[in-house]
Amino acid sequence: MVNPREYHNVRTWLEGCRRPLLVSHRRPDGDALGALAALTQVLRSLDRDPRPALFEPFPPRYALLADMTNWHPWDEDGPRLTAECDALVILDTCALSQLEPLAAYLPHAPRTLVLDHHATRDPLAQRPGDLCVCDESAGAVCLLIGEWMKAVGLPFRPPVATALLTGLATDCGWFRFSNTDARMLQMAAELVAAGAPAHTIYRAIYEQDPPAKLRLIARMLAALELHAGGRLAVLALRNADYETTGADRALTEDLVNEAGRLAGLEATILFTEEPDGQVRVNLRSKSVLDVAALARRFGGGGHVRAAGARPPGTWDEVVGRVVAEAVAALGSGGG
Repeated sequence: MVNPREYHNVRTWLEGCRRPLLVSHRRPDGDALGALAALTQVLRSLDRDPRPALFEPFPPRYALLADMTNWHPWDEDGPRLTAECDALVILDTCALSQLEPLAAYLPHAPRTLVLDHHATRDPLAQRPGDLCVCDESAGAVCLLIGEWMKAVGLPFRPPVATALLTGLATDCGWFRFSNTDARMLQMAAELVAAGAPAHTIYRAIYEQDPPAKLRLIARMLAALELHAGGRLAVLALRNADYETTGADRALTEDLVNEAGRLAGLEATILFTEEPDGQVRVNLRSKSVLDVAALARRFGGGGHVRAAGARPPGTWDEVVGRVVAEAVAALGSGGG
């Protein structure tokens, strides 16, 4: 866990800036968006002028967070933001591969703060005046923000509690993944007590899918392959699958978990073809396979039980290499 002194250092650091630029990783999930929304509101309560920016359009799935702040599109506002902001705050990632739109900016960025909970770390926020607080034992970066707020005496107002519970609950699969521990559950209880409507959040995120998503899931599951004696499930989404079903690419979050109900399964790999032909790889495991270590072999990273990568190569090359590595890792005991 983070030392309380570090949390006080974070508050001191944030109070030393006026217009911080807040960013997270590409294809932001509930934890990234919840952290951005919550920290933006907290900083405004401290008389700061934070500017949260997204590299892609706001994902419709998290519409309940859309009106909590003014989200800046990086493609349009990036030059103005980098000129106006006097600090950079990076949330929910410490991987350069997930911050590609910032590649030219990072070496010249103002003082930088990183708050993250992933095991994969690149040398970010290492200069004098920078601050990096990473706790890979935390189930979500929203957990870290919640603990920080408690440590420095900041209240959980209902909108902030809602944003934090969104990140907390989605990053642990609504409290069914292995990162669900007493620490996560205690924070969730405190956020609900502070006004976060758990049932409303769940319905807004998980019960608003369009028919096209179910059609996309059906096509994905129809092509399911099992390897390593049924311990490894391989799923795939090609460009033709989106065209046939009419599904938007923003609907793919969590699809990697669809095979998790299979008996005897240890790991799942979802290969997704991007419009430009790049192959995105999502990996999940249950108890043995270290998918973060596997992802690092292909230039990616993440958590021990959830990771991803975007390896170079054609579809057949990437699929062949990653599946072979995963099967070999499972055969050697998962290391």
